[in-house]
Amino acid sequence: MRKVEGWGWIGVGTTEKGVARIVLPKSSKKAVEEALRDFRNGVNQSLAENCLQAISRYLKGEPVNFERIPIDWDFVPPVHRSILLTLRKTVPLGQTITYGELARRCGMSRAARLVGQAMAKNPVPILVPCHRVIRSDGSLGGFSGGITLKRKLLDLEQRMQRNSPPTEVGGYENEAC
Repeated sequence: MRKVEGWGWIGVGTTEKGVARIVLPKSSKKAVEEALRDFRNGVNQSLAENCLQAISRYLKGEPVNFERIPIDWDFVPPVHRSILLTLRKTVPLGQTITYGELARRCGMSRAARLVGQAMAKNPVPILVPCHRVIRSDGSLGGFSGGITLKRKLLDLEQRMQRNSPPTEVGGYENEAC
């Protein structure tokens, strides 16, 4: 858990397999602690710390490649996992996609609502950038961290995309940050 200036408190919950929960910026440390109550066992603390460092750098405007940070998908239903993986692999920094288009990329052309459900239940936002998914009319749609945070993240990514390419995360396969 750490405080990022201008954003608030963030947190990461990990298991032996990887990151299982990201807590988006909150105004209090206590709120983050409560959101991570199921991850108090201290498992994989080095991964949690490395991930917190990477997210902090990202929120400060440094492009970070999150692809090598391992995610524990055990907490995600298979159909949602498929949608989240497609999003993670196909929508880069600074770009957005509609719920309907993401459904089509997943081979489920009429499943925009299912995509919305997967985004709402995404346990690892930022690692899986659900804030990049918008409505077909161009409006933001929902976001677990609120619309203000969604807009702030999209604006941040637009600035980062204009300024520099992403930096690599980690030094080798399956190594975080």
